[in-house]
Amino acid sequence: MASMNGMSTPDTDTRIQPSSATPMGNATPTVPQVVKPFPAYARTLGLLSFVVFPAWSLIGVLTRDHWTQWAFHLSQARVIIAAIAVLAFLPIVRAAFCRFILDLIRRIKPMRSGKHAPEAHPGTAFLGVVASLVVLGLVGLVAWGMCGQAALDWRDGPVTREGVTCTAMNPEERDDGPFVHIELTDTEGIVRAYDLRQYELDRHAEKGTPLYNTIVEACQTPGTQIGISIYERTGIIVDAWKK
Repeated sequence: MASMNGMSTPDTDTRIQPSSATPMGNATPTVPQVVKPFPAYARTLGLLSFVVFPAWSLIGVLTRDHWTQWAFHLSQARVIIAAIAVLAFLPIVRAAFCRFILDLIRRIKPMRSGKHAPEAHPGTAFLGVVASLVVLGLVGLVAWGMCGQAALDWRDGPVTREGVTCTAMNPEERDDGPFVHIELTDTEGIVRAYDLRQYELDRHAEKGTPLYNTIVEACQTPGTQIGISIYERTGIIVDAWKK
């Protein structure tokens, strides 16, 4: 176009050119990535490997005494860890049951044409439910056998026994070190036997633990009667006193 003063100006293209940074012709939509959750068995194995087994081993290291309230607190911790181990298998049972329900629905009401999915096998899925329940039951039985008595003692609390006498205190040499065999008999004739490591008695003698000192003195003086506070099922003594 010519200007008013006769001078020509270059033509200007008013069209907006597409930027090379944002191509339009070959643009592809971004598909969000779906992160699949860990399978139920992987979560269970992780919980057992990194929580249950290390915690159980740590409690075993800390459990050095047969008596005192601390010994019972450790048995309570074992109950909690055993309960966690049982609960860790519940996701496997849930996953197996959900798989069975989905396969059963797909077998009763097949998917419409055009949709592809693995063939439903409700019978196999049902066997998976049964197997997971069997494993859960076995784990529960093992946990109860190892910690059931402590759980019942936790529920009922300690009981008091008066007139308890020490009827035996014999040193024994074993392959894993020296032990001391102690037997305590109450007025009803019930005998409770304990095999304590010699270093356990020596350690509490140096510390002056009243519970251990009272029982050892009763064993060293025949006929001495003492009172004890004891958890009946596990036999853990948490207090002792002279009459």
